[in-house]
Parts: sequence; structure tokens; C-alpha cells
Amino acid sequence: MTEHLFEYISIIILLLGASSYLLRHQIKNYFKSPSVQISQVSFGKRVKNGYISLLNLLYHNSNKHDLEREILHIAVERTDGRYVGGYTKDTDEFDADSFIEDYFYEILNYSDSKNENFIFSLDSSFNIKELNSKLRISLGSLLDKIELPNLSNIDIESTILIYKEKLNQENIQMTFISDGSDTYYFLLHPVSKEKEVYKAIDDIGLERIILN
Repeated sequence: MTEHLFEYISIIILLLGASSYLLRHQIKNYFKSPSVQISQVSFGKRVKNGYISLLNLLYHNSNKHDLEREILHIAVERTDGRYVGGYTKDTDEFDADSFIEDYFYEILNYSDSKNENFIFSLDSSFNIKELNSKLRISLGSLLDKIELPNLSNIDIESTILIYKEKLNQENIQMTFISDGSDTYYFLLHPVSKEKEVYKAIDDIGLERIILN
């Protein structure tokens, strides 16, 4: 009887020890790098809010309701831990640069799929007629007083500067952002909204560039 009792007590002790170990392990995993988890969530929220601000500050032809829903969808989808630890997952470091770029390209891909102009892009293959068409669709009656250039055989930077001057005459500003590539991205907004747009660009994590 005593022998069986001893075996029962030993088993109970082992079970309690195992349970204690599993509990400690779960707690450790739950609280592992809480600052990284919190910073990723807060960072994602900042980027999301930056795009929502731009949605309401810019001139564009996007469906606001649909684009806002897509911005929120991307935020939920992307804030899932995939940017912590890189490919090896051996560290707790949050890869903010990859998060910013992926979010940006998803916004661009969505706009392209809808044939909308939220963020404009120009590369070496740009077409003046196509650019003029996009501007007219996005700016509507604001372009009534502006005669858009009809240029040919001119480099992209010279073209941009001509457009900037033309649009500024009607208090429309072209603000340029960079993803580090050779493509020019620009936003259209009222001159009076400059500071708000600049803050939103900082929030989405992209670099603002100045073209003179």
C-alpha cells in the first residue's frame, strides 16, 4: 500500500513539474520581446493612418470608400509578425523598411487594378498624352484654366518641372516621394495642405524629395 502511494505521489509531482514547465514556457513566449510586438503594431497603425490622411488630402480619382477599405485590409494583413526576425527568425528585430515598401506597393497595385490615380508614377517610358489624361481625370474642373503641355523629345525631369510650374499657377502642388528606385512618384494636393501632406508622408515612411 505504501509502495503504491509513493508511486502515486511521484507521478503527481512529475505532472505538476511538467505543467509548471509548460506554463513558464508559454508565459515566456507570450512576453517574448513585447517591445517589438508593440512597436510593430503601433508602427503599422501609424502607416495606415498616414495613408488615410493622404486619402482625404490629395486630388485623386479613387473611390474613397473602397480605397479606405483596402488600406485597412492591408493593415490587418501585414501586421502579422512576418516582418519580425527576417527569414531566419533568429532575432527579434522588426524590419520596418520591408513593411513600408510592401505596404506602398500594395497600394500602387490596388490603384492600378482599379485604373485609379491616387499616387502618380513616372518612369523613362512615360507618355505625355497618358499623363495629361490622368491629370484631367484626377483634377477635373481645376484644370479648366490650365493649358497642359504637349511636349515631345524632352527628358522626364524637364517635363516634371514644366508641369510643376503650370499646376502651381492654380495653387496645385506636386509633391514627390521616393522608394529608392528610378521611378518618380508624386502626389497632387492644394498648396495650403502642404504641411499636412508632409506629415502624412513621414507617417507612411517614405522619403520626400525636392526637385528644382
